[in-house]
This record gives sequence, C-alpha cells and structure tokens, in this order.
Amino acid sequence: METVLKTKTVSEELGVNPTTVQRWVRHFNIQCDKNDHGHYLFRQEDIEQLKKIKTQLDQGLLMSDIQISTFKMEGQTMELPIEFDDKFERLEAAITALEKKIEEKADAVVSYQMLQHAREVEDLVKKMELMEFRLQDLEVALLKKSHTEEVEYVKPKHKKNWFVSLFTL
Repeated sequence: METVLKTKTVSEELGVNPTTVQRWVRHFNIQCDKNDHGHYLFRQEDIEQLKKIKTQLDQGLLMSDIQISTFKMEGQTMELPIEFDDKFERLEAAITALEKKIEEKADAVVSYQMLQHAREVEDLVKKMELMEFRLQDLEVALLKKSHTEEVEYVKPKHKKNWFVSLFTL
C-alpha cells in the first residue's frame, strides 16, 4: 500500500505553510486524493511535483511562469516526453503570434473607425457652420424687410406747398 501524507506533514517537509501547499494544489491543478473530510492526501508523486514547484519559486520564478511537465491520469503520474514540451512550446508560440495578429487587426479596425468618425464630425461641423451663415442671412433679410415695412407704414403725409397753404386757411 502506498503511503499518503496530509497537508500539514507535506508542508513541514517542504518548509512552507499548509495554506501555501493548498494554494499550489489549486493553482497548478494537482490531482490529489481527498479524505472524507475534504482534506488533501498526498502521494509521493504529488510531493515530488510540489518540490519541483518550490524549487522553481525559490529560483525567483512567478507562479504563472512555472512549468509542470507531469500530469496525472487515472491515478498514474506520467512524465511528458521532451518532444511534447517542444510541441507545446511551438503551439504556445503560434497562439501568441495569432493573439498578436488579432490585436493588430483590432487596432487597425479601431483606427479606421476613428478616422471615419472624425470625417463624419468634420462634415457635421461644416454643415452646422453653413446653417449658421444661412440663419444669419435670414435674420438680416428679415430685419431689412421689417425695417422697410415700418418705413412704409410710418410714411409722413405729403406737405402741401407753403404757398398753397396760405390761401387755404
């Protein structure tokens, strides 16, 4: 029968806090068995994997940069061949290149849309300026028209000739 250890024992062996061990298990998706109370039970393969993680962290790597080259399938832990690592690296590089192309394409689309909107705004500004000039012309024309009507309305009566007015008295 294979020996299984609890989180506290594993944490003491690794020299870290038990919650750190639990965090690593969740972060790296280590397939540990659990007892009836939901506590992790670690086999020797799991402990070796945790030791590799601790070593990489001690070397200054971030958790997101740590590479785990083993996986567990139906209770068996298998070491991935180096050729798989190479394939994964090439696949990751291809995905990164595709993501970069998508970002560039998205940037190009956004730039094009911004230029279109800028042109539309310029057109609207020109139309508004034209409308403003026309409105001013209409105001001037209305003022002239109303002024001439006032002048026509208040026209003074023709004065009679002063000589004629002397005799009409």
